Amino acid sequence: MSARHLMQGGSFSNGRNAFSWIMCGAAAMFIAAAADTRAEVYRLQAGDVVKFDFLDDAELPVRSTIDAEGEAQFPLVGGVEIGGLTVRQALEKLGAEYKNRQILVDPKIALSIASYKPVFVLGEVKNPGSFPYYPGLTVEQALGLAGGTLTAAWNASDRILTRARLRGTMDGAEVEIVHEAIYAARLVAQLHGSETIDIKDAPESARPYLERASLKGVLEIEDKILKTDLITTKAQVEILTQGIAETEAGLKILAQLEIEQKDVVAMNERDLERVTDLRKRELNTETDLARVKNTTANEKSQLLGIYAEMSRSRRELGNLKLELAKLKADRQNDILLKLQERAVAIKKLESTRQSAEEQFYLIASVTADEKKREQISFTYEVRRPKMGSIP
Repeated sequence: MSARHLMQGGSFSNGRNAFSWIMCGAAAMFIAAAADTRAEVYRLQAGDVVKFDFLDDAELPVRSTIDAEGEAQFPLVGGVEIGGLTVRQALEKLGAEYKNRQILVDPKIALSIASYKPVFVLGEVKNPGSFPYYPGLTVEQALGLAGGTLTAAWNASDRILTRARLRGTMDGAEVEIVHEAIYAARLVAQLHGSETIDIKDAPESARPYLERASLKGVLEIEDKILKTDLITTKAQVEILTQGIAETEAGLKILAQLEIEQKDVVAMNERDLERVTDLRKRELNTETDLARVKNTTANEKSQLLGIYAEMSRSRRELGNLKLELAKLKADRQNDILLKLQERAVAIKKLESTRQSAEEQFYLIASVTADEKKREQISFTYEVRRPKMGSIP
């Protein structure tokens, strides 16, 4: 029976059976997670974080989280589905993407696993919850990470402390979910250029937690972050936009100077022709001819200088436009990646809370069953004597 069947089927007959049932489900789940024990044959899955790098540039490697659809975001090509592939297969697929899209002729790229999707130890263990996975992790090692198994013979004080700890885990997870949800709503506001955070932009799964939480403090902090980001981004965009406008204005002036200088050069060339003709007829001196030639050469040099300045300004204009486009694209990509991270974080927190809640109510169920077994029932019968009988 698979872990999915174990998690979906069956029913609880009492508290002790419930703990054993969940331990079976946890064991089956870990056996499936640890089936590939070597990193080189590990198949990537949703929640894994990969590190990608171009080997022939000075840029730092980028990290990308594989989403629920098996896709991860990579520079220049965007989303590529690598879920279910080994690292080597994913690297080959990425290389083919860069070649097929004619982005790189001979891609020199590297891909590695930055962190694995965590595993969850549920059931009759001391510290149920999520733990980092690594290739080769066995069920016994996972149980060790969770503090080992518990016996059903808990005393009352142990159960009280455990329920208190689980309640704290549940409350803490809810607080973190609220924070991540408001964080996500703020990222959406940044993406749209909005000056206010709309709670409706929070992930749908987190909205029930927002409805019963006090949001004032969290909203105030996220609102300050939003305003600071908008001011900074606006200033950067304005500086680049102003630089573009000034460079374009400079090009217009240079274009006008080019026209005027061409007229000056043409006039000097006509003057040179006239002076040369006069010199042939010996109507002027060599000094006159040399002076006109020198003036014509200087004017042509000035025209060439204008051309050089126009070329430099065009390059500067192109760089400014590229920088502005890159600023907007990088900001958008960064926001989208952070939104993706928030979604993954919320799912992890919901899973942690659900695990703690199940443990909380299972302990309560065990306690209730034991109390029922320990109860002593007495039946009383009161009879009244009949009239005329001896008391």
